[in-house]
Amino acid sequence: MLKKEREFTRSPFSEKLLRPPGESLRIKIDGIRDEIHDLSVTFILSILSPGIICLSVSHLPVVHVIILIVIACCISSFFLRRTWKKLTILRNDLINYRLGFDGERCVAAELAPLATKGYHIFHDFVYDMRPGGDETNFNIDHIAVGPEGVFAIETKAKRKLTKSPVNELQPHEITVEGTSVENTTLRFPDGSTDNKPIAQAIRQAESLQRWLSKSGITLEVRPLVVFPGWLIKSPHWKNLGVQSAKNIASRLPDLGRGRRLSTQEVQQIAARLEDKCRNLEGAK
Repeated sequence: MLKKEREFTRSPFSEKLLRPPGESLRIKIDGIRDEIHDLSVTFILSILSPGIICLSVSHLPVVHVIILIVIACCISSFFLRRTWKKLTILRNDLINYRLGFDGERCVAAELAPLATKGYHIFHDFVYDMRPGGDETNFNIDHIAVGPEGVFAIETKAKRKLTKSPVNELQPHEITVEGTSVENTTLRFPDGSTDNKPIAQAIRQAESLQRWLSKSGITLEVRPLVVFPGWLIKSPHWKNLGVQSAKNIASRLPDLGRGRRLSTQEVQQIAARLEDKCRNLEGAK
């Protein structure tokens, strides 16, 4: 029936679709779900196999049946432990990817109002070629292009403490220490510190800047790290590249540095990015 219907219809999508927020994570989530399904089947079969073997060899002498059941139980136990270990790892990965996916959707929604200020917003920009031709698999979560410049935005969805903080911070606060993007360190309520998100955002902004320069577009790309659901404490919030997601659209234009872009330049950069991000096939 479906095959016959397709003979007289065609897809309404005449061109490829833009990548939505969190598309790379969605693909990973779907892959993990498929793996969990396959491993769950293996897990169930490992549990049932000793009983199945017992029924299939019940006509043999009792001693032989016992020996076969013991062997089957040992093999089944081995597969059960290995499968359970893989399932536990996949389950944790799935929880983390879902958190990241929700974080990217949250930031995308907060960035949406920028469209009324002359901005173009792109999501899940897959950067698959470094200078020199080495393939890579990293992506830039969001890119905002507007009169105040180009912003490469990395979303970090981080869980909050359910117990009392070990320092002066509140459970929902992150302190940003430093006076420039390059020497910034994050301090969290659990006492931990981290500067990797900033370094990651800087690398991605530099990669995007080099990629745009290949098209003759010379400008500085501003790296930003956004934490949805957190309050960022910093006396240098305009200089440092760490922001809360809430109302980011109202603050982002003030975070630009370097020269302003003309309307023509904004459109040129946006067209280049759209050509790269419009790569999803519509439903057939």
